[in-house]
Amino acid sequence: MHTHIIRNPRHKAFLNENRSDPITGDEIKEGDKIVFCAICKSAFLYDTWLYLDKTHCNQGETLGKFPSSQKLEISGVTRPPLYVIGCNDKISNSYGNELLDETDNHFMNVPVIADERSLYQKNTFSIWVIIISVFLIILTMFLGIAPLSIGITFIAIMTIGIKSMFFKDKKLFTPSKKKKEIESIEIHRNYISIRFKDTKKDVRIILKSILTINLIYAGKSYSLQIVKKGNKIYEFSTSLSNVTQINQLLHSLVQLDEKVTIFVRNLPYDDRIKLRKWETENENILLY
Repeated sequence: MHTHIIRNPRHKAFLNENRSDPITGDEIKEGDKIVFCAICKSAFLYDTWLYLDKTHCNQGETLGKFPSSQKLEISGVTRPPLYVIGCNDKISNSYGNELLDETDNHFMNVPVIADERSLYQKNTFSIWVIIISVFLIILTMFLGIAPLSIGITFIAIMTIGIKSMFFKDKKLFTPSKKKKEIESIEIHRNYISIRFKDTKKDVRIILKSILTINLIYAGKSYSLQIVKKGNKIYEFSTSLSNVTQINQLLHSLVQLDEKVTIFVRNLPYDDRIKLRKWETENENILLY
C-alpha cells in the first residue's frame, strides 16, 4: 500500500482542488495522509482506506507516485471513471447482438461492430475476386474473348471494391453469434461503459437513455440491471458481494450528471439498515 503526505507548496495544485474524502466527506488538508485508488484515482484519507478493507473498484492496488493534477483534469473522454465494477459474465444470445448493434443516439462508440463489418466486407471482396477470376479463365479457354473478359472483370472488381470500402451495407453484415465476455463496467459521470475482454473497444450507454438502475442481491453477489427507456433491459453478473462495495458504488452513482432512479433489491435486513442513509439522503435511491 502506497501512502502520501500532503505538503505545501509541493502539492499546491492538489490542495487548490479542495478535495474531500469520497466516503466521509472530510476535507483533505495539508499534513493529511492519503491513498490513491490505482483504478479511478480517487483520493482517500488513510483511515478511510483501512475502513474500506484497503479495496476500491474491486481491487487493492494504490498509486505509488502522486498523480499530476493536469493529467486528471483532461477532457471527459480520458477522465477516470467514478467506479469500476468487475464482471465475469458473457452476454446471453437473447440480447447480445442487440446490445452491440445499437445505433441510435442512446449509444455511443460501438466500434466492435464496425471492425467485424470491415472484416466481413474484406472477405466478401476477396471471394468475389476469386469467382470473377475463375469466370475469366473459363471465358478465355473456351470462347477466346480475353480482352472483353478483362474489361468486364476490371469494372466488376472496382465496383465491388468501392462498395465494400465506402458503403457500410448492413445487409452484408451478419452479427457474430460468439458470446463476448465482459471484463468490467465503468461508471462515468454521463455514461456507463461496458468493456470486453477480447477487445479494447467498449459500448457506452449514455445517461439520458437510462430509465432505472437495479442492484439485485442474489445470495452471494449482486447483479447490475440497466433498464433503458423503452424497457430494454440488460443484466450483468458482477463481483460485488458486500455492503462496503455497494456503499462505494452508490457514492459514485449519486455523482452522475443526471439523476437516475436506483433500486437496491432483495437486501438482507442487516444490510438494509447499513445502507439506509442512501435512501434518506437521496430521493432517487430506494432500498427493498
